[in-house]
Amino acid sequence: MTEPVPGRGPARPDPADLRTARPGRPADGGAASAPSGSGSGGDAGSRLWPGDHGTLPAAARLALARLVRGPYLAAEADADTWRALLAHEDVVRERLADQYLDLVVDGDAQVAFVRDVPAADAPQVVREVTLTFLDTALLLHLRALLLDSADGRVAISRDEAADQLAVYRRRGGGSPMDFTRQLDATWARLIESGMLEPLSGDRCTVSPVLRTVFGADQVAALSAEYARLAKESA
Repeated sequence: MTEPVPGRGPARPDPADLRTARPGRPADGGAASAPSGSGSGGDAGSRLWPGDHGTLPAAARLALARLVRGPYLAAEADADTWRALLAHEDVVRERLADQYLDLVVDGDAQVAFVRDVPAADAPQVVREVTLTFLDTALLLHLRALLLDSADGRVAISRDEAADQLAVYRRRGGGSPMDFTRQLDATWARLIESGMLEPLSGDRCTVSPVLRTVFGADQVAALSAEYARLAKESA
């Protein structure tokens, strides 16, 4: 994720960005690559198709592929693959490192995702998603709801999101219709990225990965700036 971009909406804050915050999909969208074996390929017991050169068992390969495909792996949505990841975590980390990817596992939230390795000379592998002002404001609110939830489960409707973000509407200088269009776009982007998971009607559950993807410094800086902007708009 990158920092909020300027546009017709409110001016963006600049204390921090979210460049490395998002659980990502590699830019090429491809599946995880298995290392080539020597000579005849992988061990016979691990071959899944004729000419298979992989060496991992099927369950570990599926966990690896799910992580690379993104945006994240959650125990609640795929318990079998989550267990496979935990059982083969060390080797999965090795295979991801071969692709300049770092594995993040949050055992409390039971989610895992990949991000670019923190090396200055490493290529960018994870695809970035540009966030608008409203995107970031809503993500911060959703993360706060998750952290305050006793059981780690939060559902929110589009109307509830609109009520939360209404304080910023006047800063954009646009009409109520402009704000509605911006909010619709924000809602759709967060669903597409997996941060919101549709339920019935206009309600969505908030992905538990939001507990993990933002660093404390990023959240503190952005929250302070957004709080200041909200106070100015009051």
